[in-house]
Amino acid sequence: MIQTRYDDVVTPYANAFLKPAPNVKNLVLQDVCGLDYTDHLGITYDPIAQREVLNALDPQHAKKPNCTFVPPVIS
Repeated sequence: MIQTRYDDVVTPYANAFLKPAPNVKNLVLQDVCGLDYTDHLGITYDPIAQREVLNALDPQHAKKPNCTFVPPVIS
């Protein structure tokens, strides 16, 4: 589960997390990059979220996401 602290739809944002399990990873974008201010709508366009999805799909070729400023979409 990839979530943002700035989610304006799922509140509080931690309600989006899945129950712990061996095949579950709950990730907060701001824990990866403090410059990421994306909101609910922006997660699909967020390059850090996209990199984390690709890393989960192909862990053998995982790359560290570039920590760059990501503004909110303001949904």
